[in-house]
Amino acid sequence: MDIKGITFSIVTQIFLLVFLLSASKPVKADDKTFVRKLCDQTLEPDTTYAHQCADQLYQNTAAVRLKTTYRVCRDTMLSASNTLWDGLTKMEVSDYKNAHVSARMAHLDLLRCVFAFRKYADVPVPAELLSYMVQTKRLFDAAQFMFLLLD
Repeated sequence: MDIKGITFSIVTQIFLLVFLLSASKPVKADDKTFVRKLCDQTLEPDTTYAHQCADQLYQNTAAVRLKTTYRVCRDTMLSASNTLWDGLTKMEVSDYKNAHVSARMAHLDLLRCVFAFRKYADVPVPAELLSYMVQTKRLFDAAQFMFLLLD
């Protein structure tokens, strides 16, 4: 199984957990609808492609400020990807507290990439990179909701 298949499998398990937890607690129908809507809109976590995309941009630019921006994004998105995988591993062994910490750290890495564009280049994030960053943010949102259910 390739990395996308493994990622999809793990994310599917997380969403199944969210549904099971929401079904086991007495919650309003509106809450269950919200969980389903959130999970339906959440995409597979392709943070690997985000850092690869940033690396491609880094290699193909000569402008010093943009190069710095893309380097920071490449490094922080790689860190986010690794941290998310660590968090998923912690989830598998029911270490929810540390999994939540990993999710927060990955989110901070995502924000560091956004801030790099403001700090070094003051240009919009390229569309392809932004697309991967949005997917990562949606994964974080789903994870945050799941952690709220676990509390």
